[in-house]
Amino acid sequence: MPQNLNILIVEDALIIIKQLFHLLSDKQTSLNIQIAESAELGLQKMNEQFPDVLILDIKLPGISGLELLNKVKADYPGSSPLIIFLTNMPHSTYRFECLNKGAHFFLDKSRDFLLLPEIIDKFIINRDARAIPNLLISNLCSTISK
Repeated sequence: MPQNLNILIVEDALIIIKQLFHLLSDKQTSLNIQIAESAELGLQKMNEQFPDVLILDIKLPGISGLELLNKVKADYPGSSPLIIFLTNMPHSTYRFECLNKGAHFFLDKSRDFLLLPEIIDKFIINRDARAIPNLLISNLCSTISK
């Protein structure tokens, strides 16, 4: 049975946005994908319709994806969207900070991009973002632990 899933992608690179649309477009789930090219625009869109899945870049014009994550956690403490960082800045310092602040995944755009469909599929099945890392631990242990 198809389900609706609201996804907000906060990304300023048009090529990445197009790739994400292509990658996620073959889902049987009805996806409502919204795009924000800055964190500030992302916050506006969250106020209109809060996402089930939040895909963030770290480096954005204006405030960073990390600052956006802090704001989401502060402004929406009862919410539990699946939070995925997709970045070209896969340094361990950023990875630790993102995961420590509540992100569920920290993916390298150049290496981990194709993991997104599986992550989204597992989230659709389970709808509990806290359980997703455990469901995918065998496939993603190198991604999560680096």
